[in-house]
Amino acid sequence: MMEVTEPSERLFAERKELRKGLSTGTYAAACAKAAALFLLGERREKVKVWLPCGQEREVAATVCLKGDYAEALAVKNAGDDPDVTNGIEIGARVWLRKGKQSIFIRGGEGVGVATKPGLRVKVGEWAINPVPRRQIEVNLKEILPSDFFAEVEVFVPRGREVAKHTYNPILGIEGGISILGTTGLVLPMSHQAFQETVYLHLKQCFLLGRKKICLVPGNYGYAKALELGFAKEEIVKISSLVGFALETCAEFGAERVFLVGQVGKMVKIAGGIFDTHHLVADARREILFAHLVRAGLPVPFWSKVWEARTAEEVALHIASWEGATEFWQYLAREISHRAEERVQRAFRVESIVFSLHLGVLGRG
Repeated sequence: MMEVTEPSERLFAERKELRKGLSTGTYAAACAKAAALFLLGERREKVKVWLPCGQEREVAATVCLKGDYAEALAVKNAGDDPDVTNGIEIGARVWLRKGKQSIFIRGGEGVGVATKPGLRVKVGEWAINPVPRRQIEVNLKEILPSDFFAEVEVFVPRGREVAKHTYNPILGIEGGISILGTTGLVLPMSHQAFQETVYLHLKQCFLLGRKKICLVPGNYGYAKALELGFAKEEIVKISSLVGFALETCAEFGAERVFLVGQVGKMVKIAGGIFDTHHLVADARREILFAHLVRAGLPVPFWSKVWEARTAEEVALHIASWEGATEFWQYLAREISHRAEERVQRAFRVESIVFSLHLGVLGRG
């Protein structure tokens, strides 16, 4: 339920001290506390909030009275994390009534509802994760008199719109974003966030009984997989996290996995590279050249292959070689072999390598 897009190069930024941000759960807790304090006769421009990591932070919130409840809004700051929720408003409405101290939390406008299994919340529940729920409760209990009952509605004015740019529709969270946070902080360039999204998507596939999974790096692979007849429910975008995705499939007992990707990404796997981001490793030329020479590529092709700027260009250069078809079949088998080795042959892997210009090159 991570509100992330695929990892960008910023994940690997290391030239400056990156700023941490605060999670949607922290902002929801801050707004709930600010609204409750207002109803108790104390208006604050900033409220101090307890975080699950044990720290405290001050959060600015705007509060107003609306009939029998108070409403607070805060603008999310994700620090230097490329989070699509950065800059949006998170809000909470609070009703206080006399009664035994207890807290009821629900979602409102712009907060999604879970419609598929395998998430941190049950099907039919608001997508407010367990840790943010506890965070709201702890912060309210700190100020709530023992004879008051609090009803909290978390809302996100632009949540429905923003959710379209997250993985929520794929994960089965409909109607808005998720209220998240395990520490209360947002770590800059969180590679872990995308890992959890991939993990949850794969978990859902297996809970829904899918033993065959198609892993694709991104949009090109996704489109090709659909073209090849894979159902969208069995296709999972994994970006550069090939090794992580394969290991997750093994954890959930996959029987067969398909790797479908454009040649530039797939060739790295043939060289044993399982994080294919170019800032982690980029030996496409060397891997392709070594395998081509081993396969008997004639010397006149060598210079063009070595000087090619992309794997796509290599595919075009060797298209006239009579051994090209057999070579791509061999390379696809090599990719499958490497992938199966990674998971100690826990399942069968079929690799499909394609070119944007030449279509499917090899399948093995």
